[in-house]
Amino acid sequence: MVYLRGMRRSTLVCTVLVIALDVVLLALALNMYFGAGTSTATSPPRRGGASPAATMTRRGASTNATNAVPSSAYPPYRPLRMVPPQTAVQQTVDQALTQNSGQETLSVLQRAAFPAPAITALFPAIDAADSSSPSLYAMAFTQELLDIHFAASTRTQLLAWDDYNNAPFSLGDVPESLGSRVLSLSLTTGPSPVPPATKWTQLATLRTSWSVSGLVVSVSPTWTQAFSAGWQPRDPLMGIYDVSGNLSVTSPGHAAIVTSISFALTLGGASLHPGYGVVALDHWTVN
Repeated sequence: MVYLRGMRRSTLVCTVLVIALDVVLLALALNMYFGAGTSTATSPPRRGGASPAATMTRRGASTNATNAVPSSAYPPYRPLRMVPPQTAVQQTVDQALTQNSGQETLSVLQRAAFPAPAITALFPAIDAADSSSPSLYAMAFTQELLDIHFAASTRTQLLAWDDYNNAPFSLGDVPESLGSRVLSLSLTTGPSPVPPATKWTQLATLRTSWSVSGLVVSVSPTWTQAFSAGWQPRDPLMGIYDVSGNLSVTSPGHAAIVTSISFALTLGGASLHPGYGVVALDHWTVN
């Protein structure tokens, strides 16, 4: 039984928040980026010399999930913000992004309710060294997100861990208090690697496990073009990264099924710890 096949792209408002940046910047970059070829940057080698496509070591299974650290233990960390030069390019893009963060979007974020941020034995904090590098952080986040033993963990634990790793959405007119909810919303609506609660229960009953390998991280060409065109985000750590790899789905008595996965991961300055966090996960695709 494979949950992931046949997923379709969402048109929900939360997805529009992320897609709007892609569409606006790409259109602007194509008009203003004269002639030069698109540049992509693959992630640097992990410590120890592994290549960007190296298989990452999987967390060991654990049946001793400790109580979550209370959210009060995580005082808000103030991510760095800057005021970009107000060039014509900057103003054009910022205006378009503001128009895409309308009242409907804010209403969806205001109504959303998610578990309080927390880390557990099964979903621990990402190593501080990895949190200081976007490519390493993207790989570490993806491994934690997709290496799942459904019978030994809960969906609430995973979503609480996701929220601990959020970076507030800093584009347009979205207040930071609501911007920190964009990650959880992107993971619980539309195409997402996080199964709905009923499906999680079914996978746990079947003792299904997921394992990710062969991860490759590269800077999104759209993001590269945006900077070449002269636009800058207010969050100096913000960036869109294309992530791809293989997902192995196993359950007792069944042969492992391996599928290829890809998605876009928007990073930024984390809300609750120094270094990088995740703004949203978008374009989730399984082949």
